[in-house]
Amino acid sequence: MTADTVITQEVSAVGPPDALPRATQANVPAQSSAAKDFFAFGPYRLFPRQRLLLKDGNALPIGNRSLEILILLAERQGEVVGKNELIARVWPGINIDEGGLRVQVAGLRKALGDGLDGACYIKTVAGRGYCLVATTGHLESTGALARGKERGQAQRLPLPLARMVGRDNDVRMVSDLLRTTRFVTVHGPGGVGKTTAAIAVAHDQLASFQGDIHFLDLAKITEPHLLPVALASSFGLTAPSSDPNAAMLEFVRDRRMLLIFDSCEHLIDAAAALIEKILREAPEIRVLATSRETLRADGEHVYRLSGLECPSVEDEQSAERLFSHPALSLFIDKVAASGHQFELTESNAQIVAKICRRLDGVALAINLAAMRVPAFGLSQIVGSLETNTWLFWQGHRTALPRHQTMAASIDWSYSLLEEDEKAVLHHLSAYGEPFTLDAACEAARQVLPTPFDDLLVIDKLITKSLISFEAGEGLARYRLLNSIRSYALERRDTAVSLKEPRRTFAACGHGCSVDSSTTALSEPTPPSRS
Repeated sequence: MTADTVITQEVSAVGPPDALPRATQANVPAQSSAAKDFFAFGPYRLFPRQRLLLKDGNALPIGNRSLEILILLAERQGEVVGKNELIARVWPGINIDEGGLRVQVAGLRKALGDGLDGACYIKTVAGRGYCLVATTGHLESTGALARGKERGQAQRLPLPLARMVGRDNDVRMVSDLLRTTRFVTVHGPGGVGKTTAAIAVAHDQLASFQGDIHFLDLAKITEPHLLPVALASSFGLTAPSSDPNAAMLEFVRDRRMLLIFDSCEHLIDAAAALIEKILREAPEIRVLATSRETLRADGEHVYRLSGLECPSVEDEQSAERLFSHPALSLFIDKVAASGHQFELTESNAQIVAKICRRLDGVALAINLAAMRVPAFGLSQIVGSLETNTWLFWQGHRTALPRHQTMAASIDWSYSLLEEDEKAVLHHLSAYGEPFTLDAACEAARQVLPTPFDDLLVIDKLITKSLISFEAGEGLARYRLLNSIRSYALERRDTAVSLKEPRRTFAACGHGCSVDSSTTALSEPTPPSRS
C-alpha cells in the first residue's frame, strides 16, 4: 500500500468538498496540495495554516509544540516520522533529548483521547519514531466555518503566533467565559501578551461564531470620537459623520458575532461607552477587550493576565524540568530563532531561570533579552539586568512603536497617568520587595497634596496595571514589576514630586526594604496607621 492510499483510505486527509475552506476546494483532486490546508481524522479537522484543531466542529486547545508535532505527522500521514526530525521541527536550533519529545507526544495523545473507546491516532514505531494513523469515523461538516471565510469575515483577524507559549490555559478560560458572559476584558501590564491571547481566543472561537469575528486595533485611533467610525469601517460600512453610531448599531443589532477591542487604555471612556451601547442594542453580541486599565463598564468580567510561569528561587529541578516552565521555554525558543545554538545544561538552566524571574515572566521583556544572547551571552544578560540599560534594548524593527523597547511599552502607560499618580509611582519605586496596602497608602501620603487621596491613587495605579498584587494567605501583598520599578526610578530622578516626602516608606514599620543606592533616607517618624 502506498502513502497515497493510506491518506485516502485510513486517514481521509481531505474531507468532502463542501467542508473545505474555499482556498482548498479547487485543489481537492490533488491530495498533496489540499492536505496542506486541511486534514481530517476521526472527529478531528486540522487546519495547519490557521494553526487550528477542531473536534466535532469546536476548537480544541492544544499546546504549540504538540500542535507542531501533529502537523508534521499529518503532513506525512501513513509514514514513520523519525524522532530526530520531530525534534528538529519542534525545537529548532536547540539540543534536547528524546525525553522531551516523549513528554510532548504523551500530552498530544491525551488531548486527542488516544486509547479511549478504541481510538488510535498516533502509533509508536520502536526505535524509529511516530506515525499518524486513524480509525474511520463520522465527520460532521464544518461548512459554517467555511462560509464564514467565504464572506471574508475570518480574514479580518490577525494571524496567531506560529508558537504561543504558556497561554493555552488562559485561552481556554477566556473562551469559557465568553460562553457564559457577554463582555470579557483581558487586563494586564504592557508586553505581557494580552493581544496574543485575544487573537488566539478569536481563532479558538471561529467555529462558535461561524467566522463572524471582528478585530479592532484601538492603538491606531487617536481621538475618542473616531472610535465608532473606525468600528463601522471595519464592518465595511460608510458611517455618516453626524451619527456614526446609527449605521454601526443597525449592522450588529440582529447578528451573533464576537467583537474584539484591542488596546483600550488610551480611549478608556469612549471604549467603555461604546461597548455598553452595543451590548444594550445587540443581544447576541459578545465583546472581548484587552486593556492595561479595566474599563469599569456595565457587565464587564475582568480576566487578569500575569507573566508567564517561572520556577521559584528554591526550585532544584533538572534542566529539562526547568525548561518546561513557560517563561524559560519562550526564552530558549527566541534564542534559537536568533540563530544561536543553545545547549541545555544544569548550569545555564539556573541562569535562564534567574533572567526570567528578573523579567517577571513578561513575554516582551523575555523576547528582548533572548535577542541579546548571541551578542552578549547569558552572564552578561544577567549583569545588564542589574542596571536600567535593558529597558532600552531594541526589539523587532517592524514592531509597534510601543513594543520596540520595554521603556516605550511603559511610556505608553506612564503618559496616561495624572501628576499625582506619577508622584506616588516614583516614590514606590525605591522599594524592591512586596508591601501591604497600608504601607502603599502611607507612602502615597508622603507625596500627595491631599493625603486623604492615598487609597484612591493606589487603586488607580492597580487598575492601570502599574502596581501588581499577589493574593495569598493573610494580607494581600503589592509590588512593582521590575521593569516598571526600573522605569519609575529613571523617571523619579528627573521628575519633581508634588511635595517633598515627609518620611521614608521603610521607616513606617511595614517590613519593606529600601534600595539605599537609589533613595536617601530621611528621619523616621511613626506611621499613622498600622
